[in-house]
Amino acid sequence: MDIKKRMGIYTLIFLTILSFLTYLSKNSDNYIKISNNRESIDFFNKNQEEIFLYKNENKKLEKVKLDSYLDGYASFNTKEKNYVLEVQEKNYLTEKYHLKKEEEPIELSLDYSPKSNLRQNNIFLNSLTVIFLIYNFMLFYNFKKEILSKKELFFPIFFVCLKIILTNTTVFSNIFLIRLNALVSSILGLYLLLYVKSIKDELKDDFVLNIGLWILFLMYYLGEVIVVSSILNIKILNYLVVNYLYFLKIVIFFYIWIDALIIILIMFFLSSLKIKKKQIIKEIEKKNLIMIGSFIVLSLIVELFINNSKYFYYLNMFEFVFIFWYIFLTNINTIGKIDILTLKIFQMFLHIYLFFIITENVWLSLGIIFSFLTLNMCTHFIKGTLRVDKYYIENLVNRMYLTKNYKEFKEQLSKELKKNLELIDVETKILIKREDYKKFLVDRNYDESEILLEKGDILNKKYDYAVRLKYSKNPFLALILIENKNIKLVYEEKRYLEEISEKISLVASRYRIEKLQEELN
Repeated sequence: MDIKKRMGIYTLIFLTILSFLTYLSKNSDNYIKISNNRESIDFFNKNQEEIFLYKNENKKLEKVKLDSYLDGYASFNTKEKNYVLEVQEKNYLTEKYHLKKEEEPIELSLDYSPKSNLRQNNIFLNSLTVIFLIYNFMLFYNFKKEILSKKELFFPIFFVCLKIILTNTTVFSNIFLIRLNALVSSILGLYLLLYVKSIKDELKDDFVLNIGLWILFLMYYLGEVIVVSSILNIKILNYLVVNYLYFLKIVIFFYIWIDALIIILIMFFLSSLKIKKKQIIKEIEKKNLIMIGSFIVLSLIVELFINNSKYFYYLNMFEFVFIFWYIFLTNINTIGKIDILTLKIFQMFLHIYLFFIITENVWLSLGIIFSFLTLNMCTHFIKGTLRVDKYYIENLVNRMYLTKNYKEFKEQLSKELKKNLELIDVETKILIKREDYKKFLVDRNYDESEILLEKGDILNKKYDYAVRLKYSKNPFLALILIENKNIKLVYEEKRYLEEISEKISLVASRYRIEKLQEELN
């Protein structure tokens, strides 16, 4: 059964349960709901405002528990009595409301006005979200060929982009969009989970393992269905609190700690364990297991912030985006196309967000971004200066491979090096015996890293440099002697010779064997 059909079945089950719970809870009106939209308007809670609900009986106030719910608070299983709602800031009463609970539920909307000027902070957060979205679009564009070849990826890509957009609660702050964000997270998580299950062939034949994964899936799906239903309809939540409180606590535990991303990472971890470890990939798989294990730990840590919106919204979004890219890149076997800079930029977004919400300093955060970009630009240019143009190396190496004998090899190498480095003379010596280097170089212990030797190590003072060719366990396969009229080579020229020595050692080894056979004959 393909993913679309499975998604259709699970969606139908969800809608059936949602309809059934809606019917059961249609008369569950004994709750008080207070909306103030503070978590969106005042993301950093600058006002330090607190809301308290009291039951007023015979002029005696008894405190009533308030639970966080979407854009405000709610009290469930409330009796038909008189209530007092107080809004306090730093223990000072700022607002007071007298409420009378009758048959109908009380749904109160408060006008929340943050006292501090948050415009600058909101602009920064909005800009961060837009830039991160553009960054993901650029990644999608880089992989357009792979994406177009896998049409089943179109669906999650759309929802990943939607998840990034809806995360910004300073823009999308009304209750409808908060509910939409929860729904998008559930749909995206379920799709990614089914997708990973379909591609992990290593797990399909293990009966015990599949039973374990099915149990985890049922826990996850039950948590998603019940909690998302409660988010969509407060009457359902009130009905469950009144009649099935312990069951509700269990499914909330499932919803928080056994989510789709955790199960996906567990499947990757188990799949990595199941792969038969050939010697060549043993070390890679060890690192892969450590990486996946760290992802699982980080994903669980994110859940600790579920009641703190300023951390959770963005951390959860980064978690979804990162897991999506990990699934995508490992599935299409192009993880090598992601360079270090791309990963650094992704990390930069996460670190800047965390740094900003902790310090609440826009200019300091912008300074960190500027320094990150500047330092990485400098690193890019430094790496460029340390790297020789591949054209010159590959061109010479190709010509060396086309030579037919040792004489032609010597002549062609001399010609190319003279042309590229403007040298006076180049002489290549194949060393039949390991000790033959003593005919040309000072007899001393040469370090493995000493490829380019200078005049002090050369016996014939006509030459200014000697390039050592080594292959396998032979440290002296051949020598390239260079005359340059005592003119020092610059760093780039030395790097060029070192890279050339590595590339042409195999060709020199071939001619050494031929020369050895000639001497034996």
